[in-house]
This record gives sequence, C-alpha cells and structure tokens, in this order.
Amino acid sequence: MADSQPESKVFSVRIVSIDHYMAPPIPGYDICYSSFQGGKVDEVPVIRIYGSTPAGQKTCLHVHRALPYLYVPCADIPLQSDQEGDAYTNAISLGLEKALKPKGNSGSNRQHVHGCSLVRAKRFYGYHSSEELFVKIYLYYPHDVSRAANLLLAGAVLDKSLQPHESHIPFLLQFLVDYNLYGMSHLHLSKVKFRHTVPDVFSPRKFNYDNQHLKVMDKWTQKKS
Repeated sequence: MADSQPESKVFSVRIVSIDHYMAPPIPGYDICYSSFQGGKVDEVPVIRIYGSTPAGQKTCLHVHRALPYLYVPCADIPLQSDQEGDAYTNAISLGLEKALKPKGNSGSNRQHVHGCSLVRAKRFYGYHSSEELFVKIYLYYPHDVSRAANLLLAGAVLDKSLQPHESHIPFLLQFLVDYNLYGMSHLHLSKVKFRHTVPDVFSPRKFNYDNQHLKVMDKWTQKKS
C-alpha cells in the first residue's frame, strides 16, 4: 500500500453503498490486541464503502478500527473510585463473554467481547438534565449485539437485570451516526492508504508437469484402456 499524495490533504468519497465483512486483523490498520482477552485478536469487522470521488473515480474504501458496541447504565451500582470502576467493567466483560459462549464445544474458542470502558452520556429517552455514567461494551461480531442485549436484560450477567442502550441500532447505521454521515453524503478522510494498482497486462498461470507426473498419467490411461 502507498500513502496518499502529500499535496492532497483530504480524500473524499461519496457513500453510495456500504457493507462489512469479518477478517483477521492487519497489523498497523486493525485492533490486533485485547487487554481483556489477554492476547491477539482473531477477527475484526471491516467496513466497505462503495462510491466515487468528486473527480468521478470509482472507489472501494475499507474502514478499519470500527467495533460494534452498546451501553449499560451504572445508576444502580455506586462507584466510589476508578479502581471500583475498572473492577466493575472487567466483571461485566467476563460475565458477558461467558454468557455469549455456546454451551457446546463447537465455537467455544471464538472471541466475543473486546472490552469495556466507562463513559458519561445523557439518556436518549425522556428528559435528563445531567450526564450519567455508562459502561460502553465493545464486541467483535455485529450480530452479537442483540444477543448481548437480551442476555444483559435477562440477568445472565452479574445475576442482575441490566438495561442495554443503543443495542437496537444496526452496526453500519451506528458507524454513520457516530461520524454524522448518511447515504450519498461525502466521507472526508485526512489520511488514507492506496492499494497497488491492478496490472494492465494479465498473464495466465502456466502449469509445468514433470516427467514423473506424466508417467503416472500414462499408467492410469493404459490401465483404463
């Protein structure tokens, strides 16, 4: 990959279509380590944006380091210090990771929770004059968000019913909302990497068979005849 041109400070692309896929993390581009998991990350979501630049160039943009998430309020659990907050977030991460694991042996090694952090925000529904403390839970797989919300609400974590927030927002829409983007708008990037161009001349692969392989083929042909 090559850096963007130094004279061009901003790269813009119109959002025509958007999707995502799961892939192993790329060092330098994706989140490769999880302090909660205590090791390397197996798979991360990568967002693809299809569109065109203002100059009319067709573009497929890969967006890294975007993880699905949901919130859990801390109003029912008083926190007196940062140490208690770290212990609480770690307990939620462990409990949710355990709850998301399948009961059978298949898929038991798959990672679900990337980690948690404490944030301050206002509740979306109703009137609230001040901010509250929330736990922001980051996951790897977008389809795990709804499962995590149901498990939290059912009391599968910490043996207490925890009300999830923003779990109903799809992953791609969540990304667009976070960066104030919408369909057919322009996404502006200050730093991008370009993949190497596709060669103009295509050379088909040539298969060379050694003499031993040809002898085996001759024997098989004679036996068949």
